[in-house]
Amino acid sequence: MGFLRRDFLKLGLTQAIVSAVGVPAFAATEQDGRSADGLPFQTAQRLSPSILQGATDATRTQFSILHLSKQQFNTVVRNSAGQIWQPEKIEILQQPFSEFQITKVYFAGLNLGELFFLDLLGAKDEVIERREFGMLDLNKSTLRYALCSCMDEGRHEPKIWQNLVGQNPDVIFFIGDSTYCDKGECEFPDGDTRRLWSRYVQARRTLEIYYSKRLIPIFATWDDHDFGSDDVNTTNWHHVAESQANFRAFFAQADNYTEGYFHGPGISSVLRAGQHQFLLMDDRSWRLEKTSSARYAHWGQQQEEWALEMIAGFEGTTWIMNGSQIFPEMVYKESMSKHRGQFNGFMGALKRIPRKVIFASGDVHFSEISKIESAMLGYQTYEVTSSAVHSKCFPGLDKISKHPRRMMSTTMPNYILVDSIHQAGTFTANVYSCSARNVVNFSCQLSV
Repeated sequence: MGFLRRDFLKLGLTQAIVSAVGVPAFAATEQDGRSADGLPFQTAQRLSPSILQGATDATRTQFSILHLSKQQFNTVVRNSAGQIWQPEKIEILQQPFSEFQITKVYFAGLNLGELFFLDLLGAKDEVIERREFGMLDLNKSTLRYALCSCMDEGRHEPKIWQNLVGQNPDVIFFIGDSTYCDKGECEFPDGDTRRLWSRYVQARRTLEIYYSKRLIPIFATWDDHDFGSDDVNTTNWHHVAESQANFRAFFAQADNYTEGYFHGPGISSVLRAGQHQFLLMDDRSWRLEKTSSARYAHWGQQQEEWALEMIAGFEGTTWIMNGSQIFPEMVYKESMSKHRGQFNGFMGALKRIPRKVIFASGDVHFSEISKIESAMLGYQTYEVTSSAVHSKCFPGLDKISKHPRRMMSTTMPNYILVDSIHQAGTFTANVYSCSARNVVNFSCQLSV
């Protein structure tokens, strides 16, 4: 599957154009421990270190390393010339009931354009684990990034992660359900906060992305399953502070350590890269019951005001990334639009800001692109839903759950890959739904 960024960017289209859909020649049903694309689930949990690269800029980066507490090592960065960097800072996070811990390491003084190696060194300075990585150019005019959600390790497919890494994205966004705290075998029952740590550990020990030879910066937010349990909110989940602390422990997203990245209210955050701004929203810490019409039932007041301030103060285009969908109102699924008070209030405020936004979401176990009519915000925009990388997929679900804004969809296990540029006040993106086996389920070009 080739992605011709240069050719696409020369097109400069002003509306979405649907391409031919790549249709795999195998049955889209799960059976005998295999996914809808015919690949076997691989759910073995590993004992070797699980490593994630987090927020990164041109000179600084940070890593989250999950490992057995009894496993001791030193961490250094090397380049191909043999130059060595020691960590600027090290943090260790542990729980008394777990045999695994998180070690976070922070490095500064690195350079763009170089290939680096993160080395874990044993007692005799031998390399016991090595990953390669690069730095992130926040001034690029074009960006390539992946949108991922719904990663049930019980249906883990390594090949889809290998496919993603092979597309060489600059960054990866996790937009919800990177862990299913309420599923899987665990010694602690649902509702016990110790289960949060334990299930995050199990996911980190399983997913291929954490064992990739080449690391790519990951920026994350959550939805219900990695917050605590299925469809929970603050009226029936009373461990918000514990959930927030657990989430922050596993991801490498220190506030203001790297250029262009900082925290908002709750576990929300923002990444700014050139004329691209990405708001990773927290759709759980203030959420009320799904039928609530309260003015701030979805994001809370503080977070909405923060988001509007970020959008108004940024000259480029802003992605608003949310775990739940924003616009669709499907009967069986949550969405911001069902919180009518906050949805109407936020859209009204957004319409008064002379800036443009585009939306991203996950959750629903199929991917789709929705066209948002210009009457909503004063210009045509889109919502790109990416779901699921590997979770329970129901062939035909998108055909049953229809809505008038949908342009295209797929129920195959997939992630969304985006190539985008912001030029002369216009945001243009090439969007692909990608599965393992180099299948493109749908693709289109969007302009906002």
